Amino acid sequence: MPVPRLSNEGDDPLSIFMKPPPYETDEERTDRLRREAEEKRVSDQIDEYIKAERAAMKKKRSDIKLLLLGQSESGLCFESFSLYVSNLVFSTGKSTTLKNFQLTFAPKAWREERTSWRAVIQFNLVRSVNTILDVLSKEMLSALGGGSTAHLNIAQSSSRPPSGSWSMDALDANLDGNFSSDDEQEVYQPIPASTFPPLKFTSSHSLLKLRLAPLRSVECDLKTFLGAGSTEVTASTSDISQMVATPFDIDYRGSAPPSASLTRRRTNEFAVRSHAAWKRSLGMHTGSSKTRPSSPKAGLDLDGATEVIAGCKDDIKMLWHDPLIQELLKRRGVKLGDSAAYYFHHVDRIANRKYEPSDDDVLRARLRTLGVQEHKLVFEHSADAGSTWCIYDVGGSRTSRAAWLPFFDDAHAILFLAPINCFDEQLAEDPRVNRLQDSMILWKSIVSSKLLTGCSIVLFLNKYDLLVKKLQSGVQARDFVTNYGDRENDAAVFAKYMRGKFKTLLKDLSPKPRPFYGFLTSVIDQQNTGLTLSYLRDGILREHLKKAEIV
Repeated sequence: MPVPRLSNEGDDPLSIFMKPPPYETDEERTDRLRREAEEKRVSDQIDEYIKAERAAMKKKRSDIKLLLLGQSESGLCFESFSLYVSNLVFSTGKSTTLKNFQLTFAPKAWREERTSWRAVIQFNLVRSVNTILDVLSKEMLSALGGGSTAHLNIAQSSSRPPSGSWSMDALDANLDGNFSSDDEQEVYQPIPASTFPPLKFTSSHSLLKLRLAPLRSVECDLKTFLGAGSTEVTASTSDISQMVATPFDIDYRGSAPPSASLTRRRTNEFAVRSHAAWKRSLGMHTGSSKTRPSSPKAGLDLDGATEVIAGCKDDIKMLWHDPLIQELLKRRGVKLGDSAAYYFHHVDRIANRKYEPSDDDVLRARLRTLGVQEHKLVFEHSADAGSTWCIYDVGGSRTSRAAWLPFFDDAHAILFLAPINCFDEQLAEDPRVNRLQDSMILWKSIVSSKLLTGCSIVLFLNKYDLLVKKLQSGVQARDFVTNYGDRENDAAVFAKYMRGKFKTLLKDLSPKPRPFYGFLTSVIDQQNTGLTLSYLRDGILREHLKKAEIV
């Protein structure tokens, strides 16, 4: 018979509650001890979870948070000598800068990821080929009497750039940045077909079109693969109610919404949302790159796409090097994007069944990002080995800027990229707005924000190499930036002028004094960009340590 357990009068209530019940049998005692052991295990597990969460939060607070800001990576190009309105991929360089961060500070992780960009590079090449074929088909149809060139999206030619000039003074009068250049003017106007003498196409051009026709389906397949959860961004599909000129705007205020003549224009740029499912589908090729998985989506076979591209290699070369085709592209002012000429030049290597992307190939790969991508950059060498930076690459179109605001709260630094060569280009989502002007509007809103008072802000005036080529080709900066006046039409002079404008805005509008960090860059230049990023890293770390009162 069990002996009752008697309590002492001096026991506190908690001890009395926790004591075993009187007359407890051995079996009951065993069961109770088992339950108590399980409860303690669960309690310890919860304690460990809380401890780990606290450690993670502490580490997160110690990580550097860097935002890559800038406008959308596309634009409409207007040139005084161009009669064809091009609407392709012109990048600001945010994604390329992110790649340079990886290449410079995490080379091992970069090498493991590099092969996953193969499909994107193929897509860029095929997209350029099909764009040329579109122009060729329309021109040949016109030459055969199948219609005028009015359907070629031709802009009116004149000594003055079509709907593209703007003044620095407008920045002071329009804080919300909803500018309209020549709002009452029709941007897209046809010209007579007789403006140029007809080009004499031959049967070889018709044969080229026929032999390259399989690339149409390749483009569709690659677009389907790369575009899981994505959509094409067009002026006609951009919801004006979701547009904001800056992340601090409530709505899209302006003199008037884009007219029907503007919104019917389509941007053919492809977009991928804020995740890297296409990279995961490729397996990232962390080891050997010999095994190439097929896409799990709709049974797409990426090896099949590679076979078709390899089979079209000679015809792609013939298309690109054809003097008549080059004359057509020149006449129509067709701009194929920043990387097209590079990929055509390396088509022997890219259109190969055993193609492996190089660093330069990946740096030039273009795939528009929507939403916000978070990238964990773990430094692999030097004194920073093991430290982590959280880099956020945000979508820059006016329909995406409202999503920036939540990321400003605890940001340590902002890297703002403004393509300096785009003074003659318009926003794809709103062709009334000049791209360089839009960059200055964004810059003005960022440097004047009280929310970002404690944040280091660095400016990259990117695409300096393309600015040099554009001005050397004869484009006059003063025709587009009216305040530029009679200054020399030289890249160095224009860059110095624009750098001064950005610096003045920061000095005049910052809530408190802050240093100006401004660099002329070409982020496809690995070596120089790596040196600039190393300097940038040191400066950001120094400011971070100062704020933490460590130095």
